[in-house]
Amino acid sequence: MDPKTIISVLASHDISAGECAGYSAAAGDIGAAVNAALSGEDEKVSRYLYLLCDNILIRVESHTSCTYFMILLPTKKNGALDALRVLNDSPIEKAEPYYYKYALTLLSRAPISAAKSFVARYSDGLSDTKLLPAFMHYEQRRKNRRDTSSSSTAPSATFSATFVDDGNAATRYMEGVIKLGSQSRAIYNYLTSLYASMEDEGPLFRFLSTHVPPATISTSSVGTGGGVGDLLLKQANEEKKSPLDKSFALRTILRTGRHFRSAVKLYMGFGMRQQAVELALKVDPSLARELARQSDDKDETKRLWLMIARNAAANNGTSTRDGKDVVARVVMVLKDCGPDILSIEDVLPFLPDFAQIDEFKDEICSALASYSSKIEHYLKEMNECDQTCDALRDELSRLKAVGTKIRDDARCAFTNKYVLEEGEPFYAFPSGYVVLESALKQEVIPHLNEKQLRRVKFIENELARLRRSRASIGRSSYEVARDDYEMEELQVELNGLIAAECPLTGSVMVDSIDHGFSGDEDDEFP
Repeated sequence: MDPKTIISVLASHDISAGECAGYSAAAGDIGAAVNAALSGEDEKVSRYLYLLCDNILIRVESHTSCTYFMILLPTKKNGALDALRVLNDSPIEKAEPYYYKYALTLLSRAPISAAKSFVARYSDGLSDTKLLPAFMHYEQRRKNRRDTSSSSTAPSATFSATFVDDGNAATRYMEGVIKLGSQSRAIYNYLTSLYASMEDEGPLFRFLSTHVPPATISTSSVGTGGGVGDLLLKQANEEKKSPLDKSFALRTILRTGRHFRSAVKLYMGFGMRQQAVELALKVDPSLARELARQSDDKDETKRLWLMIARNAAANNGTSTRDGKDVVARVVMVLKDCGPDILSIEDVLPFLPDFAQIDEFKDEICSALASYSSKIEHYLKEMNECDQTCDALRDELSRLKAVGTKIRDDARCAFTNKYVLEEGEPFYAFPSGYVVLESALKQEVIPHLNEKQLRRVKFIENELARLRRSRASIGRSSYEVARDDYEMEELQVELNGLIAAECPLTGSVMVDSIDHGFSGDEDDEFP
């Protein structure tokens, strides 16, 4: 006989849903077994009209002659538990589709048991993302049920007789699959939203403390330019690898208007220490001071403590007329940060116009003593700078009068030619050597880098062009003077490139120490 027909016959004779489910499971029809376990309970509920009053069910039974009212205590029999038992005992390959199909029904009737079953089968391959819509619908039903109960005093609808409201089922499942290694961003984000909706901030803060590591560097300490771009790109890459969407979490928490310690934790995860301190000052000034102490950048640390001092001075609490309480709070900030971070002159703009200085007269005296020592130090540096400038002026004056004398029979150090007879420019070095320009270029150019070589070639071409232009007829005196000036500037630059030092006593000789004397490559050292 067909198993479905047998189940129909059993159900028509008031056979329990568990027994019907047991028969279907034994017959190998898991879908029919789960459906029998769940529909048996539905059928019993649909026979009567139930009213829920103070968690007690009142059954109304109508007959032709009269109406009976019976008070029913909640029964321990639950068809959802039978359905879960069938699914748990079945192979995952056969049971998996029915987990997804009946997930919402199972959660509505036995939320904790269903969550435990889902977590237990996660390691077998039960998808967490496919079960997520059922949990979202379940939480939405819970919200709608609470809204209906708070807005109306009328009895609830009949569906509430089987609906079980449990606020721990969804979080227990999400926490369970995350512990088992789930990396689904949707699971992490939904768990974050569930935590954010709670009154207690503890679970949310512990969750973020586990999954949001602090940033290695603060965005405010990088400055502007490419450093910030590189840091943001690095953070974006790290966030892609993390299953927790920190941006979504931060938006969700800020939208609730509470749980600010968790928001501070996320700001620190982004490396936004300044924003974290600003938020912490609104809810917990001691946390703001702790964050400021953790900064390693000196400039950032000073900015953060200035924010804390400004907040302490602008506190809207009760204040006396002479501003003693404001002064006391600011002085406390100075003591907390230390003299290396802030001084009294940094916080003076935050104090009221009329305030007694009794509270910080010691700080003012210390600041004045520090100013005095700094002034003496600066005066000493200025005197040293004046002496250095005078020495440089004397040296420049002496160099202007320095000249180099050569003999009329001086020879080129490389070609051994008489430099006065060759008719080309030559260079006389302080070492005593005299070198013709062509020979100097031949010796020095091989030791120049590519940039210097390109510049020498460009200068030579420009000098040749200017000489041809200067020799042309019909040029004005202004054009001739301009060309002379350009030629002089180019020649000075060329001299700096090829004649910066003597080729026989400078770095060129050191660089060529491994070359042979004959100029033959075979004589060079390896």
